[in-house]
Amino acid sequence: MRAPLPGQAAWRICGAIGAAALMATFAYAAQRTVAGTASIIRTMSVSTTAQMSFGRLQYNGSGPATANVVLSSAPPTTRTSANVQLLPNGGETPAIRVITGEPGRIYRVTPPVSATATPGGLTVTAFTLWSANSGNITASRLGQLNAQGTDTVRIGASLVVPKGAKNDTFTANAPVTITYD
Repeated sequence: MRAPLPGQAAWRICGAIGAAALMATFAYAAQRTVAGTASIIRTMSVSTTAQMSFGRLQYNGSGPATANVVLSSAPPTTRTSANVQLLPNGGETPAIRVITGEPGRIYRVTPPVSATATPGGLTVTAFTLWSANSGNITASRLGQLNAQGTDTVRIGASLVVPKGAKNDTFTANAPVTITYD
């Protein structure tokens, strides 16, 4: 075996001392206590209790090529139209969603720009929003869960009905997005 060169042993000793000091520093850092907090937020869930239905109607009048039927979101449910005949016993209802989640949290409802009604592929637009806890939230699109962590959102809209629409019940899916704000 070869003898170490002059100064090489000193470097080995310095290296060993440096490594020991570094390990002691990490050991000290690993023993430090750090304070912190974490908030656990209850997951939001949304269930559908009613799909949107404009009820029974027909449009055989002499009005414009299309007319609107407006379905309210606020209770009690109403339908209005200047030209479309609104027939009774059609089961008209806004779409109704029940939200559960973290008590007191603010949530946002984002309706689509438009949707399609059946039968006939009619256009649904001008969505309105009503919250059992907050009232009319159409403009703000913000609601708040109550102390039990629940709210009910009702979604109304306007159905564009072409002249010649036959006596039928028109329904639509209202694919809204609901998220914590």
